[in-house]
Amino acid sequence: MPARIAPNQSRGILIAVGQSIRIDAAAGIYKRLLALIGRRPSVALISAAANEDSVPEEFDSQLIAHGAGQVRRITISSRTDAEQRGTLALVESADLVLLCADQPLRLSTLLGGTTLARLLRKRNAEGVAIGGVGAGASILAEHMLAGGAQGPTPRMGNVTLAPGLGLSNRLVIDQGGASADRLGRLLGALALNPFALGIGIDPDTAAFIGADNVMDVVGQGGITVIDPTDVGHSNVADADPSGPISITNLRMHVLVHGSRYDLDFRRPL
Repeated sequence: MPARIAPNQSRGILIAVGQSIRIDAAAGIYKRLLALIGRRPSVALISAAANEDSVPEEFDSQLIAHGAGQVRRITISSRTDAEQRGTLALVESADLVLLCADQPLRLSTLLGGTTLARLLRKRNAEGVAIGGVGAGASILAEHMLAGGAQGPTPRMGNVTLAPGLGLSNRLVIDQGGASADRLGRLLGALALNPFALGIGIDPDTAAFIGADNVMDVVGQGGITVIDPTDVGHSNVADADPSGPISITNLRMHVLVHGSRYDLDFRRPL
């Protein structure tokens, strides 16, 4: 669950960025991001990748080129790293925290239940912006879509859900990828969690979610929103362990750069 907001404070924005940000696509995303935060912000870049090359050096220079004051890297390779005073101090002093990983489960297993995870929720409730890039986008939600088989039809056993950071309890985020056929796994996740909105983010595209729970789309691709508010019949309770899932009466939107969506009232603006 998100941390409680103190009186007279607003929650910080959440930024979910799809995979494979190209330099030409990154410019618009970074400009929007840093413009929202303020002048020359301090950025903490938390990486939980199998190797540091998964977060290229160009990432830091792009952030600085578009207005960041400084970028500090934090590499988490064990759970004890998430308890280090130096790591916690960097997050305490940051104006923006970005999470990066090569797969969602690597990040969640290293952060889940740690002091750093609690601090991230606290800082967001205090107004600090927190974002996830690529696989780091999935962990922002309370119910993290950790993986799933490709294909348009949802199937039992083909979707892996795990606890995320809980910065939002109303979304399931699929950060996609250049070769991802994500519709089936996103539908499968919603069949198991029909109270959540499904958000599928294309590469080189970002979702900016403000304190008012309005999502803005920025980038060169699109964001697929699947709304199960009026979901009808589903066979999820009776389907075979690897059988197809039936789920009816869903509402779907495809949003591109400049589009806005109200997460509270579940409608495009």
